[in-house]
Amino acid sequence: MTFEPSELKKDFPILEDGKVFLDNAATTQKPSKLVERIQRFYEEENSNTGRGLYDLANKATSEYRKSRRTIAEFINAQSDELVFVRNTTEAYNLLAYSLQIEGKIVVSEMAHHSEQLPLRRKAEIENRDINYLPTENGEISLEAAEEIIDQNTGLVSISHISNVFGKENPVKDIIELAHENDAYVVVDGAQSVPRKPIDVKQLDADLLTFSGHKMLGPTGIGVLYGKKQVLRDMKPYQVGGGMIKSVRKDEVRWEDPPEKFEAGTPNIAGAVGLAEAVRYLENIGMKNIERHEKRLVREIEEGLNSIEGVETLTENATSLVSFTTDFAHPHDVAEILNQNSIAVRAGHHCAQPQMESLNIAGATRVSPYLYNTSEDVEKFLEAVETVREVFE
Repeated sequence: MTFEPSELKKDFPILEDGKVFLDNAATTQKPSKLVERIQRFYEEENSNTGRGLYDLANKATSEYRKSRRTIAEFINAQSDELVFVRNTTEAYNLLAYSLQIEGKIVVSEMAHHSEQLPLRRKAEIENRDINYLPTENGEISLEAAEEIIDQNTGLVSISHISNVFGKENPVKDIIELAHENDAYVVVDGAQSVPRKPIDVKQLDADLLTFSGHKMLGPTGIGVLYGKKQVLRDMKPYQVGGGMIKSVRKDEVRWEDPPEKFEAGTPNIAGAVGLAEAVRYLENIGMKNIERHEKRLVREIEEGLNSIEGVETLTENATSLVSFTTDFAHPHDVAEILNQNSIAVRAGHHCAQPQMESLNIAGATRVSPYLYNTSEDVEKFLEAVETVREVFE
């Protein structure tokens, strides 16, 4: 498929009439093919999975399992290593409850609340110490990681790409360091899986999480990847129908992963929709998407740095740019951009501990994706100039 972002926009009806959507780190828009695929499921294939012997039930079960294979192959995993959840938040709550560890928990200072809060609760309930990896130039400090991650560490959680700074962290080095100390590693891939090739075998993390809605997929569907033995050793998170082999009054036998963690009727349409989103992304090519995004981010950085009174939080980002100004509050910046049909995010970006360490209340964040163009960037930069004129 020829990658022409201006042509791709035609696949996204919500972007008609000159709308510029630059809040893709929060969520992404949905192509018509995705909407049509979900509609077709409900109109032609809808039934519960694994609970019927009739043709429609068999079809729904087949599509659900096929979707799991498609998404697993997307990250070079096997189907039984892929647990369907609602989103990255639920994935972290699941693993925090289910994963048995010994030792302290290590998280990054920049971690999204959905990454750190379930682990902070785990530390509190289990009376464990929790340490924070500090940020240096928009990345997790590897030097600090070498000091903090030691033989007393049980679990290390790291953001692959920061949703505040948009920079890729030294995850391979940190994973190797954690494994040298016999600690589990979980990678928050919410910002990386949608925009770059991911190979979980090469990455070698024990667990990885991501959300469907950040990669063109529907809301309410996400993924927890886990190495087979790790998932086997984890206890069930929720219990009920669909995740048992047998139930007697005095005994319950759980299913093997991934069904072991999928109690009740799953989000079948969500899984089917996410598989369709994966096919759309693969048709474009993840390397193409990664290169395109980096180019737009360079344009955004260069443009913002040329505007008097604007300061970016870091340099050489890969997926987004966060910035502050000396002439307007981030919320005011976002509102005036909104009046110009440009959507960005303003606030603490679910990373308040990181903002506190930077001594700022928040920032404006602009995050492009595959359907954004240089023309979108130009409109955005012109609107920021307008904000400066309004407040000065």
